[in-house]
Amino acid sequence: MDKIQIIEKLFSYILEYSYLLIPLGLIFSKSKQNRLVISLVVYGIAFFLILHYYYDFPKSYRKLQQTIFTFLEYSFFTYAFWLNIKHAKFRKVMLVFSFLFVCFQIFYFVSADTQRVDSIPVGIETILILIYAFVYFQQYFNENRTTYIHNDPNFWIVVGILIYLGSSFFFNILANQISKDYWHFTFVPDIIKNVLFFVSVVKYKAPMKANGKIDASKVPYLDMI
Repeated sequence: MDKIQIIEKLFSYILEYSYLLIPLGLIFSKSKQNRLVISLVVYGIAFFLILHYYYDFPKSYRKLQQTIFTFLEYSFFTYAFWLNIKHAKFRKVMLVFSFLFVCFQIFYFVSADTQRVDSIPVGIETILILIYAFVYFQQYFNENRTTYIHNDPNFWIVVGILIYLGSSFFFNILANQISKDYWHFTFVPDIIKNVLFFVSVVKYKAPMKANGKIDASKVPYLDMI
């Protein structure tokens, strides 16, 4: 085993177990019943299992694994934005985009050959998530806030997603053309994303109460129900 393989294996282990940081954050969280916190915990456990058992399946299942991985990743990220974006019309746009994305994934799965990475679906996923992030930040800065943005746990979720998708975008697009020796560089932003998700889970606090009622402004999207 050469030096590059050793480094890649090390980063692979760190990445795999970094997903367990996210559910570990639940121990320190004061808002264990928050929908977004629960979804992040499920995300961490699900993707740890996916990575841990990824190579236990025959190579003939690789294409299906890639499709499921990209679909679940897109679903979890989109759900996080769904809970935080209040604009009703754009939420409908998100539903349309998501439906079209799933349709494209099915088409790509049926028509494309098995490759190292499903580059085109991942590229489309990244573009859609970047659009959602732009709308999220536009909404945030248009609202009157009494705290700095870095104190908002949702901010760290979005930053983690942007670091991960933004840093690995061109690697994913060119994954089937570039040497595998460079692939472990994509693990770093993925690990950073998981650490920031952990920070977000820990920073979530139980909703403040006023006159015995939950303060809806402290819970993503609850004030719109």
